[in-house]
Amino acid sequence: MEFSCLTLARKASAFNSTGQRALLYDARKMAGHTGFRIFRQRYGIATWAGSALFLLLLFPARLSADVIYLKNGHRISAQVIKQDEKQVYYEAAGGEFAIAKSLVDHIEKSNAPAASPAQGTAARDVPLPIAPPADSSTAEGAAAVRDGVVDEAYLARLADDAARNSTPENLHKLKQAYQAAAVYLTRNGDPEGAIRKYREALKYLPHDQALTLALGYLLWKQEHYLEAVGLLSPEADRYPQSSDFRVLLGSSYYGMENLTQAIAEWNKALALQDNPQLRAAIERAQHEQEVSGAYSELRSEHFLLRYDGQQNEKLSGEILGSLDSSFQDLVLDLDYSPSEVIVVILYSHQAFGDITRSPSWVGALNDGKIRVPVSGLTQMTPDLARVLKHELTHSFVRQITLGRCPTWFNEGLAQIEEGATTAAMGSQLARAFAAGKTPAFTALEGPFVGLSADQVPLAYAKSLAALEYLREVFGMGEVHRMLKLMPSSDFTTVLQNEARMSYADLEEEVANYVAKKYGS
Repeated sequence: MEFSCLTLARKASAFNSTGQRALLYDARKMAGHTGFRIFRQRYGIATWAGSALFLLLLFPARLSADVIYLKNGHRISAQVIKQDEKQVYYEAAGGEFAIAKSLVDHIEKSNAPAASPAQGTAARDVPLPIAPPADSSTAEGAAAVRDGVVDEAYLARLADDAARNSTPENLHKLKQAYQAAAVYLTRNGDPEGAIRKYREALKYLPHDQALTLALGYLLWKQEHYLEAVGLLSPEADRYPQSSDFRVLLGSSYYGMENLTQAIAEWNKALALQDNPQLRAAIERAQHEQEVSGAYSELRSEHFLLRYDGQQNEKLSGEILGSLDSSFQDLVLDLDYSPSEVIVVILYSHQAFGDITRSPSWVGALNDGKIRVPVSGLTQMTPDLARVLKHELTHSFVRQITLGRCPTWFNEGLAQIEEGATTAAMGSQLARAFAAGKTPAFTALEGPFVGLSADQVPLAYAKSLAALEYLREVFGMGEVHRMLKLMPSSDFTTVLQNEARMSYADLEEEVANYVAKKYGS
């Protein structure tokens, strides 16, 4: 299987002192991915604490990027930044990641640049065209942003010139400047501001293909699916030979859980330009439709819940209530409220495996939609509530940080939000710290694909311990502030500015925290 980026199945969240839990390791179905499941045997039924497998978007084949060929047969399409004796560093999905060099067979370098971080994508497994970047090297692009600030007066002058005299030259200047401002805002953590700039530019240049695609892309990225459909539908008809509009429109419909329309639009795009990733997406969507197309629906202000109406009606109502309660908790905890409806789908275990093609130990998945297997359950359980809140936390974090949160920070925060503690793993973690056997935080910023089986539980426990330490020393208010700074700064800068420490300092402080709490 080919991925644009490989991401490890996550979630060792049940590190609390209640109940007997066992860690089982299984990599039978995903060579190169190390993951584990945690379950508790209760009343003869295995209730899963849950894991998730995140896959980055499948980009159209015509987009250029370096290709990292792994020894296990997988490939990573991304921009290789640098290499050293131990790791290969690459950029994808709005962040910088590293993979152990021992896992790499060879690298094919592309002559064309990969997508910029600002155009990185969230972990949603659908095809998507990349909006073209503005050329900030033009005079208009350079003048649109001065000293790190968008020059609103300059943009207003260009808009006034275009309104009074809409010559091709004036309109071109306006387009270049507004595009440059929008790209700058996106790269600095203000995609909603960028959306406003594209909308303003389109007032003077209605139906401009590049501006419309860029705006549609950002609307999709921000999960404003209904707005994206409203924008793209007429433009797809206006540009009948452009497959990009159909691809993006189909992906927006998919985000709305309108599989029929998503498949129809993707097929129209495929008729215009063949694309293996698009064909694969259509096949998956058709299979998903076969499995869940007749599912019943429940809706609330924030969720669309789909389920097998014959089996899970009572449980589904309880799950929706739990999700709504967790949503309100997270709004208060994280000082953020997602504006778009979040799709949650309940499956049988067999259907879940068929749809997600995930290993048997995966107990939940968040790929932009929260997918949960619930076979054997007839009522809400505490474990299921924790799984749902954990996965929902990832949805919040993805939107807050634009997908730029280090994996260890994301996992640690999700475990805290679900109520986990390091108690059950504390002594083992303390011994690992003392022996120097925990993976470094720098190695945990990106996907955990390079970790060995014995490092995985320590990685999740260490992630949780780090967030416990930050909460205890700086308070959750500072943790939330760090989250909101991530879209516009790399994490090492955020850590230095907010906590006045380097990664080396954090390693030492977390080790001391764990030793003091759990060491002998």
